Amino acid sequence: MTESASEHSRDADPVSDLEPDSPAPSLGGDMLTLDIDMRCTDWQGDVATLEAQAKFVWAHLAMPAAEISLVLAQGDFLASLNAQYRDKQGPTNVLSFPAQDFATIATPEDIAALPAPRLIGDIVLAHDVLMAEAAAQDKTPAHHMRHLLTHGLLHLLGHDHMAEDTAAQMEQLETEILAAQGLADPYQEVASL
Repeated sequence: MTESASEHSRDADPVSDLEPDSPAPSLGGDMLTLDIDMRCTDWQGDVATLEAQAKFVWAHLAMPAAEISLVLAQGDFLASLNAQYRDKQGPTNVLSFPAQDFATIATPEDIAALPAPRLIGDIVLAHDVLMAEAAAQDKTPAHHMRHLLTHGLLHLLGHDHMAEDTAAQMEQLETEILAAQGLADPYQEVASL
């Protein structure tokens, strides 16, 4: 669910407004800081890949320094969030909870205008759902994981797939980002043998 934007003044001192456990912001560089909450040990071998993917996407979009929370869980946890916040039953692969209420898709200037530490929102991933989908779609788990994280990040920036035109725009951007890493189009149907 989208939460309302922070009420902090743009003139506030960014260092004194930091939460005690927040990393110091890098206000001059293009960097994304991830606050990782690992609720499922199945994710342990994937943390470096997830961090690298998030930072690649952020740099690819030329976004200024900011922070997101990444919750690494299982499908049962996402099912509870899905029921609580979306009135939907069952697990899903990824959920995004924006901390900012952008009127349109966020630009680098929109992110730069946020007060430090520029909290963008939370992304929650389900390991078991991701693995089942990767197997069913004949994709490598690493490729599918990178796609889902990219998808979640774009949601935090205001992208959506509620209408056909916005869905096409979001899918095209995801495909471009992954192609820049040498990864296949995640929406391409796998030809049966």
